[in-house]
Amino acid sequence: MLSSTTVAFASPVAHTDNAPQWFRPSNDGRLRSSRGSSEDNDEGLSDGWIDQDLRAGGPILAHTPSVTIYYPIANSPHREIMDPRSELCRSIQTALDEANIRIKTFDFCYRRCKSFPEGDPIPTFLVDATRESIEDKWLPASQTIYKLLQNYDLTMFNVEICDDLLSEILNNINCTNVLTVECFRFGHNNDPETDPTTIIVTVEQTSPFRSWRGSREKIISILDSYNLQHVGIQITWGLVHRGRDSLDRSLPDSSWQAPLQVGLSLGVYGSKYSSSTFGGWIEIKQEAESEWQKVGLTCFRCVIPILDDLEQDDKTAILETFPTGIPLGSPITKGLLKVEQPSLKDTMLVIEDIATALSRPPDSRLTAVKEVIEEDCEVSPRSRQRYEKAIAKFATLSALKSKIEDFHKPCSQCNDPLSSSLPINPRLGTTLEANMDVYSQSYAGRVRAGSGYRQFEAEGVLIQADWALIDVPESRHSENELSTYGMIDHTDFTPLQPFVGIPATSTALYKLGRSTEITRGSFSGLKSAHLNIPDGRGGIHKVPTFEYSVTSPSPYLFSDPGDSGALVFDYDSNCIGMIFAGNPISRVSYITLLPDLFNDIRTITGAFDVRIAE
Repeated sequence: MLSSTTVAFASPVAHTDNAPQWFRPSNDGRLRSSRGSSEDNDEGLSDGWIDQDLRAGGPILAHTPSVTIYYPIANSPHREIMDPRSELCRSIQTALDEANIRIKTFDFCYRRCKSFPEGDPIPTFLVDATRESIEDKWLPASQTIYKLLQNYDLTMFNVEICDDLLSEILNNINCTNVLTVECFRFGHNNDPETDPTTIIVTVEQTSPFRSWRGSREKIISILDSYNLQHVGIQITWGLVHRGRDSLDRSLPDSSWQAPLQVGLSLGVYGSKYSSSTFGGWIEIKQEAESEWQKVGLTCFRCVIPILDDLEQDDKTAILETFPTGIPLGSPITKGLLKVEQPSLKDTMLVIEDIATALSRPPDSRLTAVKEVIEEDCEVSPRSRQRYEKAIAKFATLSALKSKIEDFHKPCSQCNDPLSSSLPINPRLGTTLEANMDVYSQSYAGRVRAGSGYRQFEAEGVLIQADWALIDVPESRHSENELSTYGMIDHTDFTPLQPFVGIPATSTALYKLGRSTEITRGSFSGLKSAHLNIPDGRGGIHKVPTFEYSVTSPSPYLFSDPGDSGALVFDYDSNCIGMIFAGNPISRVSYITLLPDLFNDIRTITGAFDVRIAE
């Protein structure tokens, strides 16, 4: 039965006739293709030119799946040539029109295969088009354009004409109130590989009631035009959780120690409101000849205090960083944004649980044994053993409670979060930052730099920026050990190391997070489109971003609210990226890949280099 939050649904067609309309079945009924073409011809075209079902061009093209790296608009050396009024631009448009090619955009760029991220990007003139029939003359048109480029001494560029299905869906449905559009194998089978491929559209729960049947039928029409009847559609109310969690979560007894722990609870210093995750350690080199500096890493949303609790000047100062980020040396880094591990919110829950256990009336039988012992009378060995264990348990809990309270108790009693219901002054330490005695042992440092609520370009598309660097007191420095919650898959994992690139589709990935601790999922090779993204100031970013994700089998989630900031890694401890959001409806977690994350850190901080801490 479908969930009541599902507002429109279309099942996949059960038969196997699900290939594009130009596929020709063989005598045995199987549909065959070779080199991306349903012609099933193993002989490639001469001189490197290709003619595939959804792509054509040459003479040298990046292997698929490929990503696009566009020139920055302001610095493009071909801006004048690509002016719509230029002779070259008009000639290209004429060649495409004469070939009856339905184009969306065309531009100069670089293309690179996702599977070989270290390979040289290939200079390409890319035409984004819609292929309506196998009879469309894409190859001759690409060769004509190539000759035009040669006439203008643009011999370094190859020509590629291709079709992008996701963009077509986004351009043809009403995206008002849409949060994400994505495609996964989705269902409730024990084996995810048997679940049907499904387009999942998540819409805001607060969206005005209206029929989503029109959007569903439009997507069906688009899928049918590609003869993708095996793909289902589900449009459902939902949400995308980002940053912190206000729900109660427990903590392991080892949480209150000096070294920061990867994947453990992290919170705004002194805040009882919410918690997130400490990702781990990276190092930045500010100048080519400077030393590597170790900093902590989490999400930007995780370090922002409750703005309504702040003085107006502090609130304004923080809001001003949202569209631009926090560079090094910003006044806001002097102590306004501080964090602690574990978070006070999660700690308070543990203290309350221990206090409840300590105040519980003792078992009447143990009370009787106690009285007998106090009267110096004999008791059975078993009764004495039970009594001694109960006493030891009480002492252990009392000691743990005292340890936890001491860990979060600052020297300045007026700012003691355990003895006051008032919010902690976020300015505490702004002028006394050098005096560490003012803080509790839980203090984990101040924000050194942050992304803000920005978007930036990676692989030719926009992605979300969500990171913060933490200057951690040296007394709390540690390593990127992955043992916070014990062994993973019955194995002691080695410390994190960098993975530069994009993992293969379905690669098994892991994470350590505050809310769901150790989880396992699979890397999705398809990007998810995010729309109507909050900007932190009460508005939204209307331009869509395209994010990589990790899927999880039913009914489990790879991450929950509060896991934002967790680093994602594979079986060999290669760090893939960082979680910044999740979707409980589609059961996916959204990640920023490590190279993109480091590139944006360089942009904001001006650092010469960034790496996983060694």
